[in-house]
Amino acid sequence: MGFKKLLLYAGGALLLVSSSISVCTVTDVARDIRKYLFSGPKTTANAPMSYAPEGAGDASTGIPAPALAIGPDSSPAETMPLPSLVEVLRLDVTVEWVLQRWPRVTTGLPQLQLQGYRVPLVSGTSVSDVAGSLTYYFNARQQVQRITLRGTTGDPSVLATILASRYRFTRRLTNDPSIVLYEAVDSSNRPVGSLKIRSAPVVQANQPHTRFLVDLVMDRAE
Repeated sequence: MGFKKLLLYAGGALLLVSSSISVCTVTDVARDIRKYLFSGPKTTANAPMSYAPEGAGDASTGIPAPALAIGPDSSPAETMPLPSLVEVLRLDVTVEWVLQRWPRVTTGLPQLQLQGYRVPLVSGTSVSDVAGSLTYYFNARQQVQRITLRGTTGDPSVLATILASRYRFTRRLTNDPSIVLYEAVDSSNRPVGSLKIRSAPVVQANQPHTRFLVDLVMDRAE
């Protein structure tokens, strides 16, 4: 699938998200979500949220830290590999990395003394990939303070698994039966993240990638 087609796919996902609009143990995430979709919600215990050290890779998974320098003459190209969810859902990236990773970045998005950089996201072509809008908000120290992701997916279990294993998101019950909610808290039990999953307003058999709407907010723990 060409890059331009993927961007069109992301654009379509954004339109769908704008019309309406984060888990249990890692090994049970997919089962938990699928069970909810057919039978109902299930709750689990609280768990604190933790983040990888600044600039460090993940030793447990072998995921390296983002490459922050590409070279003075380098520029993003349409042949650049698609960003994976593990690659982009990180609080240790820099403004430079964001500007070099995507060929198009929307800036000038201030929010509560933060500066936002929004990019289109298409993490792949499988039903578990996500397409939508990804925004990094940087604080005065040029650190990522908040990440938001709003988009669509055909299977939210992969996204939920990543958030459970890396950031300890835990399932929460809500009064709204249409929402699957996962949240994360810091060591002081303050909320630092949420993932809301809804069924799309209209589910079409020929569009399996857009069956669910996802709304993710991740904050840096103090």
